[in-house]
Amino acid sequence: MTLKTRLHQHLFQTLESRKSALQVQRSQLSLESTESGKGAAGDKHEVGIAMAQIEIEKLDQQIALVQQHLSALQKLDASSTHQHIMSGSLFEIDNNWYYCSVPFGQIQLEQKTFFCMSAEAPLFQALKGMKEQQSATFNGRNWKITKIY
Repeated sequence: MTLKTRLHQHLFQTLESRKSALQVQRSQLSLESTESGKGAAGDKHEVGIAMAQIEIEKLDQQIALVQQHLSALQKLDASSTHQHIMSGSLFEIDNNWYYCSVPFGQIQLEQKTFFCMSAEAPLFQALKGMKEQQSATFNGRNWKITKIY
């Protein structure tokens, strides 16, 4: 299994775990708001229920976003290798690793840090279509591509 495939699977599993944790939070919050609303009267309890509903809506949005990221990852073929930077590419610049997949941020795997970004990320847009050993200037810095997977 290649590094890119292992990273892809690790990212997918991390997102699945995040989704599960958010769903558990949502279920607990929903149950708590239902229980606190039973038999309670008064403005204080109504405000508590309303605040819980707002938190549930926020969790629903987060769950939907994670699901979008999971769907986007499923569409990428992690086993393919690329000759130039494109969506699905894993590439190295100055001993830093970047994976154009979903906007996750940093993720650790095998004592390495990978920066996961979407195809809409400004850095990706500056490097898109470039090949190994080519350079681009982004944010006043020269970015030379060492390796593309």
